[in-house]
Amino acid sequence: MVSELKRPRRAAFPEPVKPAPQEPAAGPGPAQEVHPLVFKLRFPGRGRVAVMDLSAAVCLRLVRQLAATMRSLTGVGRRIASPGTAHAYLHAIRKLDEFLAGRVQCPQEWTLRQATAEDLDDFESWLYERLPTARTAYQLLLQAVTLLREIRDVTPEAVSVALHDRLMFVGRQPRPGQSSPLDAYDAKTAEALRQACREAIRASVKRLTTEADALLAAGEDPAVGGWSRRENFAWQLDRFGPMSREALRAADMEAGKVVEHEGGVLEAHRALFPGAADLLPLFTLLILSTGLEPESAKSLRVDCLKNPTRGYVEIEYLKRRRHGTEWNRMRVRDGGAATPGGLVRLVLRLTRRARPHAPEEDREWLWIYLLTSRSAEVRASSNFTNSYNSRRLCGTYGITENGEPMTIHYRRLRKTYKAEFYRLTGGQLPLLARGHSTEVAAAHYADIPALRPVYEQAVADGLSQALEDAVRLTVLDPEREAELKADPRAAAEVLQTGEEEAVLLLEGEMDLWLSSCRDFFNSPHGVPGQACPVPFWSYLDCSNAVITSRKLPAVLAYLDHLEQQRLDMPAEAFAVAHERTRRRILTQVLPAFPDAVIAEATRPLEILPPLLGGIGSRQ
Repeated sequence: MVSELKRPRRAAFPEPVKPAPQEPAAGPGPAQEVHPLVFKLRFPGRGRVAVMDLSAAVCLRLVRQLAATMRSLTGVGRRIASPGTAHAYLHAIRKLDEFLAGRVQCPQEWTLRQATAEDLDDFESWLYERLPTARTAYQLLLQAVTLLREIRDVTPEAVSVALHDRLMFVGRQPRPGQSSPLDAYDAKTAEALRQACREAIRASVKRLTTEADALLAAGEDPAVGGWSRRENFAWQLDRFGPMSREALRAADMEAGKVVEHEGGVLEAHRALFPGAADLLPLFTLLILSTGLEPESAKSLRVDCLKNPTRGYVEIEYLKRRRHGTEWNRMRVRDGGAATPGGLVRLVLRLTRRARPHAPEEDREWLWIYLLTSRSAEVRASSNFTNSYNSRRLCGTYGITENGEPMTIHYRRLRKTYKAEFYRLTGGQLPLLARGHSTEVAAAHYADIPALRPVYEQAVADGLSQALEDAVRLTVLDPEREAELKADPRAAAEVLQTGEEEAVLLLEGEMDLWLSSCRDFFNSPHGVPGQACPVPFWSYLDCSNAVITSRKLPAVLAYLDHLEQQRLDMPAEAFAVAHERTRRRILTQVLPAFPDAVIAEATRPLEILPPLLGGIGSRQ
């Protein structure tokens, strides 16, 4: 029986309640926009969202001004470019609100129009008293001043006149001393890291390629072959993605027990999907091979390799700190797994099974791996670079620091690459300034403790070269010596002595062992009027030295001694002690004499017995 239809009635709805008018924000942004105290900031990149919660603020009008400014500073190319930076500025706003809440009357209505220079000075003192370190206090003060300066520049009328001049500087107290500059790793540590990464990569490649292929080849659909075989479980994971322990038990209770007994559900996942321990060595070796910024390396995409040609390829990367030109390319070697291009291709190879099971928005990122913090899932993340994983890698391969497994500092990896590149290019600063300005290259990458020996050696080499250029020995071949003996006046001019001293020198009356000396009691190495204090092997580094054919046998004997010492001594020790004298003999003394004169000077040494210093006596 059809029920009787009721006559429809007119529906009545309550009138919507209009929200109370809110006060427009003073500061940057549209004039009528009211900025909430809880809002989101979005940054380029997957999942880069920061939630800003200022709901507990007391100085409501001031905080809304600062919130509006903070939102404006997150634009492209502006100061706040990451969630971490945003939270740091949020902390500064909270501290400023906390300080003013206990200082001013009616804090809810207080604005910057009422602020004075004394307020900011007292806020500075308050930070230094409350916070544990001066550097933290200074950083928060700097961020607060940055926000106030932005308001001053955009809307000058929103800031009191008394505060304008105070915002010209950050604080009254001097900036806290910076810690020692971040240094590169030494060569031994860098090579140990490279070797550890190579060994870890080889193990990962073997597990995720050869062993995984064999495991999948032996498996089949668990619905047909049963869930109790590990191979079948791997077959299921490869086709349908990660599976929780509960899901496995729901599919087959007994199979869940078997798989757990054979190594666990997570171990079965790790047989196919890379984990943090697999990606960390690749990431570390990539930075050591390219000098790429760690934050840029983390944000690489699957299509980052561009324009491969003739053993080279370009890596396209994002550097958010480079305002206006965030996207850049770096040309690197390409080929085997030891090259930067090969490392990127290897990451793509090891993640090929995991990538289809990741969320759609994650698949475009290079670093994708198995996360096991809650349940097994494949996601794109950069958390694999945390200190725990780096200490675990270093502990596995015996890389220690102060007796404990070393924690890898990824910015130091970049400095290590830069220092090695700087040494190989012979200190060419324009070549070092790739990816940043010459000023930044000089201040942050060339001026580090690891390169101090390079500069000290350069200074020593420069001084040695200057000494060699300044000390030009006076070498007289037999013909020139005969001419000067016949003309004492010309001899005095050439030898820069008096005529009597020139005659005595040419006659051999002023001979020393390796040379003749213009004035033995007026040495550039000693005090005028006193005998020359330097040993005989320093004669050839003295501007008073004059070498004639009479001294050639002694010079040749000493050269023979130096050659033997060069074979017996460490290269570094010989270079410090004798290399300059040896080079002077070979470049300044011997070329001044004809071959016949040198051969004649050699004969007396050949017939001398070894104990008397004949040539070959030290062989």
